[in-house]
Amino acid sequence: MGVEKSKVYRDPHQARILWGGILLAVLVIGFVLWATLSLDRVARSGGAFTGVIVGKEFTPEPALEITVGDGGLQSSRIEGEYLLQVETPDGRRIFNVWVDRVVYERVDVGDDFYVIPTP
Repeated sequence: MGVEKSKVYRDPHQARILWGGILLAVLVIGFVLWATLSLDRVARSGGAFTGVIVGKEFTPEPALEITVGDGGLQSSRIEGEYLLQVETPDGRRIFNVWVDRVVYERVDVGDDFYVIPTP
């Protein structure tokens, strides 16, 4: 009897699995890139912009606000309206943006502010 050679098993589908995985990875990366560019395009066409705050206004109008929700009736005291005047980057328009007290106190005239215009 002679010396037997060990048998080596080669998977006939190895190349197909490898190329399938590479194709799948390229498709996933392409989808993520397309989704990112699509969201950027939607944000730009929606009119959102980052402008400069050119004015701050507080109009005192004390009131009691009552809301109905999951927790039932809730009331809160409102001191008034807090308004920021934000200039567009091209300097052509000024948008009035109503904000809550926390945001109003956090920003100053000259700061950048992200605005999503309402329709």
